Amino acid sequence: MNTNEQVLDFIKANPNSNKAAITAATGIKGLPLFNLLKKMLADGQVTSAGDGNNATYSLNENYTEVKASEENAGTEEQNEQAEQPGVIATDEVTEVQPGAVVKTEVKEEPAIVGDEVKKEEPAAEKTKAISSTRDNSKYKFNGVEYGKGPLVRAVVAAHIEAHNEISFKDLKLAFPDTLMKRFGVFAIEAEAKKLSGNKPRYFLKPEQMIKIKGQKEPIAICNQWTAALIEPFIKVAKELGYKIK
Repeated sequence: MNTNEQVLDFIKANPNSNKAAITAATGIKGLPLFNLLKKMLADGQVTSAGDGNNATYSLNENYTEVKASEENAGTEEQNEQAEQPGVIATDEVTEVQPGAVVKTEVKEEPAIVGDEVKKEEPAAEKTKAISSTRDNSKYKFNGVEYGKGPLVRAVVAAHIEAHNEISFKDLKLAFPDTLMKRFGVFAIEAEAKKLSGNKPRYFLKPEQMIKIKGQKEPIAICNQWTAALIEPFIKVAKELGYKIK
């Protein structure tokens, strides 16, 4: 068991634990514990209350649900090609688990019902059925159609342009982190790159960054939007006066 799992298991079993209690139970202390707790807070695994040595830590009950929803979202292109249950997609081969619907053409023996032979639907029809479940929704904003992530970026950019004196703090109030619990709707460039790691979780190309007046670093918009997450964002955008169809 690694140190992260040790601490997380202890906090799960002992909510509202301080650093002294965690150290006594796991043997992890000092700077390693400080850095570990800081990362767990950033990842949304735990929540904290209080400051300094008096701070206590508890398991974030929403973490499992949020992680499953958002990590599997992928980039904007991946969001719109949701993985189908039972099918494992590799770079070249689609492996099929028992009971899964097959995407590629597979020769199968016809099923016999009584004295009649039941014809299997063509493989092409199966592929079509699977494709139809993918969420390729487009949204119209200011006369332009967008996918989910680009829509969020367009709306935030429009809001900054309409309120050119807006601060980073006020922008967070307009588009709160609760809309995208793990990553936030946006983050400053350095933080966005740190949270992305080796996966593009934000729009990080120079031309995709957005400048805020008085802010040294530009901001990057998160691209981890699923169908379930985009609806609350659209609701907030409409409350701010933006028309989205």
